[in-house]
Amino acid sequence: MEAIISKLTALITILASFFVSSVNTVQLDRPLFAEIYPEAMVENLWIVYRDKVQKDGRTLDRDQNYITTSEGQSYALLQAVWMDDKKTFDHVLKWTNENLRKRDDQLFAWLWGQDQDKDGNWGVLEKEGGINSASDADQDIALALIFAYKRWNQNHYLKQAKKILNDIWEKEIVILYDKPYLVAGNWAKENDSYTINPSYFMFYAYPIFAEVDPAHNWRLLKNTSYEVLTEATQSSLDKKNSGNLPPDWISINPKTLKINPSEYKEKKTDFSYDAFRVLWRVALDWEWHKDEKAITYLKSIKTLKEEWQKHKSLYDSYYHDGQPVRTYENSSIYAGTYPYFSLIHPEIAEKLYRDKLARLYDSSTENFSKPLGYYAQNWVWFGFAFHAKKLPNLYLIDNDNL
Repeated sequence: MEAIISKLTALITILASFFVSSVNTVQLDRPLFAEIYPEAMVENLWIVYRDKVQKDGRTLDRDQNYITTSEGQSYALLQAVWMDDKKTFDHVLKWTNENLRKRDDQLFAWLWGQDQDKDGNWGVLEKEGGINSASDADQDIALALIFAYKRWNQNHYLKQAKKILNDIWEKEIVILYDKPYLVAGNWAKENDSYTINPSYFMFYAYPIFAEVDPAHNWRLLKNTSYEVLTEATQSSLDKKNSGNLPPDWISINPKTLKINPSEYKEKKTDFSYDAFRVLWRVALDWEWHKDEKAITYLKSIKTLKEEWQKHKSLYDSYYHDGQPVRTYENSSIYAGTYPYFSLIHPEIAEKLYRDKLARLYDSSTENFSKPLGYYAQNWVWFGFAFHAKKLPNLYLIDNDNL
């Protein structure tokens, strides 16, 4: 009798295991909300992000002592204009203009927060170099203003954009052998070699800037930016060989135009926190302008495909030779590289979107399924929005069709 009971128990266990396995398989195969309704998800996540912006228009990095950066303000402005949220756009712009325009030009101080001295005042953190500009934020703010002008037909947006573009050219672009090169900010020309962050190159924006600001050669800047990016990607820099990934930071020798590692030790050549944005920016250039330089560059990137095929995942960061720095995963990396995969390796993109991105959204709460920091929230949104075709070139769209 005991033998019969034992056999029945074993059979029930096997059947139960099979049933659970079958249920899990069905659940895994069931389309996710982010796959069926990507546009609605992008709109819902914008509402979540918008509600975390202070009523006065300040964005906060809650993981870093509630600081605010010009980068964060630029991201909020771009999202607001793409989402046709004029109220939020104007609040963010007002705070940005009142608190970050503390320089002697039309550019923006990059770091604002609470002074750690005894007085604890809030403002531009000048002791930390916060009064300096960051050329990525300045360019994104200019683009957001141009889009706002087109979407809401108010000239003051365009007027400010033109002033910013002029000072970007004056303070953040260097002329070497009669060609313009974008550096990382007004501070980036202090050393013998000029500091460059390739993820600051706004390839998709330069043709638009050329229309708005014909006094400066933005199209030539786009060409030199692709040249610098390509050399930085292919050069060995500080390693024995290149892993064929864009680096976070580099420098350019103004006499020889040679691309080298940055002179600042903390600004590394890794493919990491900054550099993943390169692929999103280049992909958007292809989407908007169909520039052959964009698709050629994306096709040259091999390591990411190889890493995915090997691990079915990507690591948080890689040294310039392609070896992993940190072997955990990072939502921002997936979001930033997704456009590259979608254009060059769509079969991988489909798997990456489902397994690594779509599961970050919880349709029951209309929010992220797990807490994400300020930076990840932005870049996961940008990745989702690229997938959902919610990043139009508003400069080319007639106001009547908006």
